[in-house]
Amino acid sequence: MSKTLHGTVEVKVGERTLVLKPTLKAVRAIESRFGGLRAASHGLHAVSVDAVAFVIAAGAGIEGEGIELLTEEVWQHGVSDLTLAATRFLGALYNPRGGEPGKPQGPKASAP
Repeated sequence: MSKTLHGTVEVKVGERTLVLKPTLKAVRAIESRFGGLRAASHGLHAVSVDAVAFVIAAGAGIEGEGIELLTEEVWQHGVSDLTLAATRFLGALYNPRGGEPGKPQGPKASAP
């Protein structure tokens, strides 16, 4: 069963609402920029304007010059307000299938 909406995060930046979707393309962009998801997490923990903007951009599919424009919007909006949404999205990239780790995902076995 597909969990299409798992990890999708809506975030309002200035006057626009962006939908962040957990995709392999977003993971690869973030890993390429930061050297891995954990390093990106450190950038978010530091409340870095560039880190928050890039994670949001990757999730929203924004590339090139659009990232610079988004970085300005993130700074104008207030980076601390956007850090939580970026962190939630990054967390979804660690577990793209959804569900709770350690719990069975398949059908339950019936007792005899």
